[in-house]
Amino acid sequence: MTSTPGNRRRTCQARPPSRRYLQTRLRAIYDAAVSIIGELQRARQLALAAKEEAAKELLLSLMEEIEREDRDDLALEVFAQLGEIYLTRTAYDGTRECLQRMSDCLAKYPDTDHMVARFTLRARFLRTGLAAAAGDHEEAAAELAGLQADEAAHRFADLAPEQHHLATLAAVLCATALCDDDLHVPAATLWQNIIPVVEGLTDGTDEADQLLVAAGIAYGRFCVETGRLAEGDEWLRRAGARAQRRGWQLYWARAELETAAATWLRGDHESTERLVGSAYPVIAEHSRANDVARCWLYFGLTRLGVGWLKEADESWGHAELQWRELGRPLYIHRILMQRSWISVFRGDFAAAVQQVTEAREFLDSWPRSSWLQYARLDDHLGSIWRADALADLNFDGIGDPSNDDWQQLQERQVASLGVTRFDVGSERHRSALAKLEKAADLKIPAALAVDSVRYAMTDADARWRWASQVSARMLAGAFSVAWEWENDALLSELIEYHCARGTFANEPRGEAGGWDAPATVTVPVETWDEEALAAGGFVVDALTQTTLGALPPLQMEPDGSPILVRYRLLAQNRYGQAVTSDAPVWSTWP
Repeated sequence: MTSTPGNRRRTCQARPPSRRYLQTRLRAIYDAAVSIIGELQRARQLALAAKEEAAKELLLSLMEEIEREDRDDLALEVFAQLGEIYLTRTAYDGTRECLQRMSDCLAKYPDTDHMVARFTLRARFLRTGLAAAAGDHEEAAAELAGLQADEAAHRFADLAPEQHHLATLAAVLCATALCDDDLHVPAATLWQNIIPVVEGLTDGTDEADQLLVAAGIAYGRFCVETGRLAEGDEWLRRAGARAQRRGWQLYWARAELETAAATWLRGDHESTERLVGSAYPVIAEHSRANDVARCWLYFGLTRLGVGWLKEADESWGHAELQWRELGRPLYIHRILMQRSWISVFRGDFAAAVQQVTEAREFLDSWPRSSWLQYARLDDHLGSIWRADALADLNFDGIGDPSNDDWQQLQERQVASLGVTRFDVGSERHRSALAKLEKAADLKIPAALAVDSVRYAMTDADARWRWASQVSARMLAGAFSVAWEWENDALLSELIEYHCARGTFANEPRGEAGGWDAPATVTVPVETWDEEALAAGGFVVDALTQTTLGALPPLQMEPDGSPILVRYRLLAQNRYGQAVTSDAPVWSTWP
């Protein structure tokens, strides 16, 4: 058969490719893969430096070439990195989309595949972060446990370091989310496992430094919020220094912000202003809405500290706007309570009550709200009623909302001597006493409930921090409102309660060991002398201060009822906190 030109062309095309062609093609594929891997590493570096927008654009630009080369492993790496970027920037729908793409791709391969094992770990990390960010702490804990127990490291030994890194980083996300919801007790359990890992980091790899900086800032914040200021300072300095050495300016700025929170608690307003002022431009440039809002919160506090009421209110208005856009009910409720102080200073008590009412609605809408948050809210509402009563008594520091402008209000605050002027028995005096009674009904049960928590703390340092930093201010407010109400009997009962404090026992009863634990029932020691020795740290018949227990009910008069009985009942009904034990009544008269 004679070959036609067309036949010859088909025969030529059917020949196997030459060796040179194969070598050229394989080299091109290799070079393309190496180039993509290099770009993926560059995107990772950009993300670590908080340049997420540039990293995202770079990753998306690689997808066309990855699809052309048919490299599912590289596509999975892109989706994993994008998912983490979206998680960091709170663009959670983007993270979910990346997770779906990863799941669809992984479903095509057997479970024993190395690539499947590696990216299953990355997917578990993203799911843990999503659950934590949504406040679903139980789901986050389950995902974290799955990430920690994944058998990938047993099947492929080279995946063990990556699994360990991802699990620790995910635990940091979970602990941070718990602190965001004021759940510091379960967060403390996570930190007990995280900190030894971070302290054991020796190399300066990207992964090690990422973990050191992320954990250092988050744990530093946890320490500040729980009163461990010295420990928090140490971790924040370490994290900030590492971030600065790496050129990770956002994380340096975040460490500055958390340090500012610590300086505020110490009463150093000047350092707080300086630290927040240096951190804010960097945080704002990177559009971190939650941190931007927290900067405005501290700007407002420092401005209030120097009497700039208008500027403080404007600052808190910026913070509230950010948190409303983020949809953070717990934070919105806090800033509304903060802003209500400006209404109090202006003498606009109806507006202050309305702000607290709205704050309560946001707290009601948050499924993780706690009795402590409600106790603090009630205490604050009681403070508003107390201020309203003081206005009736012509307190010289409260403004007139119908006449005073911001300048006049500021001048009034500066000139205030903190005195009242009123006629005993006048209509304004009677009105003030009625409002102080309402304030007492709110403030005293809240103070008793919060103070009762220290009875459950076996750790002396934790007990001191709670007493000095949480319950002391509320107890002081309870004493103040009782004195201003001119209720000498109530004031005497509060003094008796405060002086008696708690009991000592050598055998703990019930559950005692957490900041949110209920008051425990304990057996008092035999004599006052032994109790005093035990309190001083001496041993009396093997008795030591192992447990500080709630007091039994106290009775001051032979024919009277136990003290504070009405307010203790309110504390039990409102907050579920038993202020006294079930032990027999103690008599306190001579």
